Amino acid sequence: IDLELTKCMPMPNMNLPNIIEKQNLTTGSITWTNIESLKKLTKLPIICKGILSTIDAQLAIKHGADGILVSNHGGRQVDTAPPAIECLQDIINVVNGRAQVFVDTGIRTGTDVLKALALGAQAVFIGRPVLYGLACGGHDGVKTVLNILKRELIYDMASCGITSIDQINKDVLYKHT
Repeated sequence: IDLELTKCMPMPNMNLPNIIEKQNLTTGSITWTNIESLKKLTKLPIICKGILSTIDAQLAIKHGADGILVSNHGGRQVDTAPPAIECLQDIINVVNGRAQVFVDTGIRTGTDVLKALALGAQAVFIGRPVLYGLACGGHDGVKTVLNILKRELIYDMASCGITSIDQINKDVLYKHT
C-alpha cells in the first residue's frame, strides 16, 4: 500500500518544496519584555501564542499582552505538551477578563469549536484543516473546509438546543465525575 499523500491526491498549491524544513520555528531570544517593546511600537493588540500554563498567562498580562492564544503549536514544538483544550479553562480562570483568550490547537470539527467556546474561548483559530483544504483545493478547498466546520457547529449547537453562539456555555459539556 502506498500511503504517500502526494500520490493519493493532487496538491496544486504545494509547489514550495521543503517549506517546513526551511523554517526556523523557535528562538531563545524572545523574552517577556519583548511584549513591552512591541507595545511601544504599535497601537495594535499584542497576542501571545503558545501559552499553556497559568503562570505564563499571568506573565503575558503583566507585561502588557492584550490577548492569550492557548496553543501547543500543533504538538510540533514539544510533542508531549498538554493539549491546549485541557489548559484552556485554567487559563481563562486566571486571566479573569483582563485579556482576551483564544485557542487554536487540535480544532478539527464543529464539535471541537463548540467545546472551546463552551469552555470560554472568545475565538477559535483553525490551522491544519484549512491548510489541507488549501493544499488540495486552493481557495475553494479552504471555503469547503470552513463551510464543513460551520455546518458541523450549527448541527452540534442544534443538538444542544442552542440557536446562537452567545448561548454557548459550560452547560453543553459533559462533566465526568
